[in-house]
Amino acid sequence: IFLYGLTSFAQARKTKEAIWKNRAHESLKKVKKLAKDSPSNYQHKLLLLEAECAFISGRIKKATEKYELAVAMSKKNDFIQDQALSYELASKFYAEQRNEKKASHYYGKAHDLYLEWGATGKAD
Repeated sequence: IFLYGLTSFAQARKTKEAIWKNRAHESLKKVKKLAKDSPSNYQHKLLLLEAECAFISGRIKKATEKYELAVAMSKKNDFIQDQALSYELASKFYAEQRNEKKASHYYGKAHDLYLEWGATGKAD
C-alpha cells in the first residue's frame, strides 16, 4: 500500500493524470488507518505520503514540514530503509525547489543510509 502510494504520486507528478492522483490518495487513506492502529510502524510512512501529496499539490511549506517529519520519525523508530527513502524523496523535492545545497546534502544522507542498510545496488 505504502510503496504503491509513492509510485502513484510519482506517476501523478510525471503524467499529470488524475487516475494516478486518485490511486495515491486511496493509498494515503489506507496508510492513515494503519498509522492510527500502529503508529510506530506506519506514522513515518504516512508522513512521507503526505509530503508527496503536498508536493504535487504545490503546498511547498507543508511538503517541507512533512518531509522533515518523515525523516525524523523513521529515524526515531529505527526504519533505516525508510529514512533513506525519505531523504531521497526530500532531496528530489529540494532539487525541484532549486535548493541545491539541501538537495545535495539529503541525497548524500540517503546514499549513506542505503549503504548502511546494505543496499549497495541502490547506493551505486
